[in-house]
Amino acid sequence: MMRKSYFIAVVIAAMIFTIIFAYIQNSKVDENYCEKDDDCACGRNIRTGECFYGNKNFVNVSDQCPDFCTGIHGHFVIRCINNECKQVFE
Repeated sequence: MMRKSYFIAVVIAAMIFTIIFAYIQNSKVDENYCEKDDDCACGRNIRTGECFYGNKNFVNVSDQCPDFCTGIHGHFVIRCINNECKQVFE
């Protein structure tokens, strides 16, 4: 009887794990999604290594691209506009 209970518990745990994993895979955050300016950053994309601005979770801020991030004139900033990180002139 103990083996049957153990087997059922393992099956249920595996099903829960599968459901949670599928949910996480389907709820990936968009690279440009933001709710406030602090959610945005500029640097290099953590996956591609290219100069990039977007959600700070996808940006390596320790590896900057000065001309790309701030512009040659230094007046570009990254802002959260309509839940999307955008580069604007200030």
